[in-house]
Amino acid sequence: MKPLLIEASFPRLTTDITVAKAQIDTLDKQPDFENMSRTQVLEVKLWQVLHLMSIGRNADAAPLIDTLVFDESYADIPALHVSWLWLARMSIFIANSDFMLALGAAENALMQMVEITSKKKEDFLAVLASLLYNLASVHNSLGDGARAKKELTKSQKLFERLVKKNERRFSPMLVYAVEASTSIITSKTQQMSVLKHYDDEVKLYTGMLHDPDSKKTREALVNLVNSLKKEGDIMLEMGNGRNAAKYYTKALRYQKKVSTRMGHKELTLSIGLAKALNKVANRRESAEQLLQSLQPLAKKLNATNELIEIENLLNNKNKNTNIMTLLKSIF
Repeated sequence: MKPLLIEASFPRLTTDITVAKAQIDTLDKQPDFENMSRTQVLEVKLWQVLHLMSIGRNADAAPLIDTLVFDESYADIPALHVSWLWLARMSIFIANSDFMLALGAAENALMQMVEITSKKKEDFLAVLASLLYNLASVHNSLGDGARAKKELTKSQKLFERLVKKNERRFSPMLVYAVEASTSIITSKTQQMSVLKHYDDEVKLYTGMLHDPDSKKTREALVNLVNSLKKEGDIMLEMGNGRNAAKYYTKALRYQKKVSTRMGHKELTLSIGLAKALNKVANRRESAEQLLQSLQPLAKKLNATNELIEIENLLNNKNKNTNIMTLLKSIF
């Protein structure tokens, strides 16, 4: 997915900061705040964030955003503007592939948005549509295609509404959302084709398990486990948690015939199973328990990447639950 066009969601300013904008945009110069009102100062700071991000200076924009959202001296910034700042911070996290931090930024933005009473105004809907687009981008990158598709559909519908109000402002983002939807559909078609390939492999290797040659039988078992894992991975990306769990469970069962010890292969298969269970409403508690039980094994195996993934999944579960709750309260 293409990066969000952050300027499309930038809230309308209520004061005249023309001179300050020119100093920032043309001279890249810090304006003089001495003769400005408090509202003007805050809006200039917002414009500075937008300017820095528009010229690719995310590393400079990030600390400015952090100051504005965390420093108590800026506690009087309107909620919608704070929401936009968190959206901007989320975009920077996405650009750096910090997807868990991006989800945290989305949660913070939504916490501000639920308190806003005027939820049908253009600027509010612009931030909401952009936030959903970013959430789709995060979940797509994390392999959660089903969730990404739902968020992208909502984002696209909002941008379609917004284009009717302001075509020039929102048309580019609507095009982005439509393009992203097309790529996800194409990806799903490709996934079905790949799934068919691995399904054929599973049938082949299952038939080889009764070969009298023990070496060939073991080789067939290893290949069968790999093929079942691939099928589970694809089902997981397509959002089919129940079927994904079945494939991972089968893979683990056959893997026990390959090796009786819990090693790295068993760890990755079990993590996959936990991710699948987490997509099934009445199995999420089981998924959490499984992930917690896998943490000691990951530490024992010095599986740093897997340990980080487990911790992220446990944290991500809470963030996604909060984000879903907050979104429901807005729609």
